[in-house]
Amino acid sequence: MTVTDERQQDQRTVATADLLDVLGRLVRTARATSHRHQAEYGLSGTPLGILKALAVADARAGDLAARLQIAPSVVSRAVVPLEQAGLVERTTDPDDARATRLGLTAAGRQRLEAARREFADRLAPVLDDWDADDVAALTRLMDRLESTLSGHPDSPGPGARPAS
Repeated sequence: MTVTDERQQDQRTVATADLLDVLGRLVRTARATSHRHQAEYGLSGTPLGILKALAVADARAGDLAARLQIAPSVVSRAVVPLEQAGLVERTTDPDDARATRLGLTAAGRQRLEAARREFADRLAPVLDDWDADDVAALTRLMDRLESTLSGHPDSPGPGARPAS
């Protein structure tokens, strides 16, 4: 490896460490915001993540846990109150009659949309001084980063906690 290659690698390592520091702070801030949001609106964290995932596609509980990178027991505990509230329902899996799939009810879709709208309405004024193109670029880059991390074998697996 040449001196130039080593310098570029060092710069990349420093930039990656800086990114991880920012992500750690963002995760802490997002958790605190999520707790405030839950206190005011009653929906955040794992239950909200489950509703968002089921809005994309129905899933078995184990598949949902893998998609959300959480333990299956966490999904099981979180689904019970969602079912009791009429937001999620179980149906027989068409591919395996012994298994069930979780899906959103119409009320679940409405509650998810209301929660997203409520939170976006609260956050939009905070981002008033951000250019719309910057918000779109950050969204695209964060989605790309999440896709990269979730598909990489060195990334933390289900149930792992991000470094803070």
